[in-house]
Amino acid sequence: MIIRSLWICSLTCLLFFSLLAGCGPSKETQMSQTANDSAVHRSDPQTTTEKQEGPSAKGSSELKKALNKKGSAATTEKRKVIYKGNLQIEVPNLKRARTALEKKAEKKDGYLVEASQSRNGKKVTGTWVFRIPQDAFHSFLKDVEQTATKTHSQHISGNDVTKEYVDLQSRLKAKKTMEKRLLQLMEEAKSTEDLLQVSKELSRVQEEMEQLKGRIKYLEDQTAFSTVTVHATQISPLGQHEGEPELMDQIHTAFLQSIGWLQDVFRGALVVGATLIPPVTILALITFPVVWWIRRRKKNI
Repeated sequence: MIIRSLWICSLTCLLFFSLLAGCGPSKETQMSQTANDSAVHRSDPQTTTEKQEGPSAKGSSELKKALNKKGSAATTEKRKVIYKGNLQIEVPNLKRARTALEKKAEKKDGYLVEASQSRNGKKVTGTWVFRIPQDAFHSFLKDVEQTATKTHSQHISGNDVTKEYVDLQSRLKAKKTMEKRLLQLMEEAKSTEDLLQVSKELSRVQEEMEQLKGRIKYLEDQTAFSTVTVHATQISPLGQHEGEPELMDQIHTAFLQSIGWLQDVFRGALVVGATLIPPVTILALITFPVVWWIRRRKKNI
């Protein structure tokens, strides 16, 4: 009886372990499959998203990429900005300062467009307007400050006209298309009335095109070259009254005045001589024969 019970117990344990071994691989396989699926989802989220969202989501994604690329290109495009600079400075000599700034502007492919000078009592001031290439704008401002003994103020302003410039280009392109179409209609016109109407419209379009071209050219010039206005005040050296010329200038002025005075004297002498020549000549013609006759008579006596 005991042997039978042990045999039944052994058989039961054997069946239990057999069932346990059969279930083990299946569960392990299922877990492995789950892990593989998770790895696939992690490694290719775009594929999963496309499967879930479909072709519409894929097209939307491509559209966003294109828009982002276009926006990035627009951002990196060079903008059209009109720069202006205004400085108030002090210089020891207006003439030398102006000459120095003109040379520096020429080295940067710039030029002087306007210059004026005024005197108020003993105060001498000058205003100079320069046109400087935009890439040399800031360096020229430094040149002005280095030329001055003192800078009272500096003002820089910028006007972004990129939007206006792009709009003008688009409008000009549309007008060119319209002009081309009107030229075709003019060739196809069959009556004088139609021809006159098309010609009138063509003239209007071409006039608008010229206005757009003029504005575009103006913006291109203003953005290519910046305007720098310099207001300079001459400050005299120590021991010299403000507005009073320097010693060499005084000597030069006195020398020129002396030459001028001598020229005036010489001119006066020439005028007097020219005035006296006719009467002196007549008097000599009358006096010479009389004197000759008197001397001859004395010799005979």
